[in-house]
Amino acid sequence: MAWSWSHSPEAYRDAELNLRALPVETLREIRAEWMARDDSDYDGFSPAMFADAMRTLSDDAEALADAIWDLASDQQTCDNGGFNAWMCPFGCGPHCVAFDRESAGVS
Repeated sequence: MAWSWSHSPEAYRDAELNLRALPVETLREIRAEWMARDDSDYDGFSPAMFADAMRTLSDDAEALADAIWDLASDQQTCDNGGFNAWMCPFGCGPHCVAFDRESAGVS
């Protein structure tokens, strides 16, 4: 089950900071998942589009995080309980970030 975002401005800031702290390879995977959304394939995911995206995406962590944050902010989905924001379109566990820095192990 998923919920819509309904947090404080500080929580959104922390979630964005947690996103930007992810390794560049994780950012590339998340961005590729956004690029692989396809309603005609595998429950909205196209493996072929994902593979193409992974081959062509840059390693520019800032640009990747900017694009992901824009997409995630538009989607505004989090886990049941509102603890973790979905950074990918599907809410995969490794592609979610906490709405607070403490839960993410960052101070």
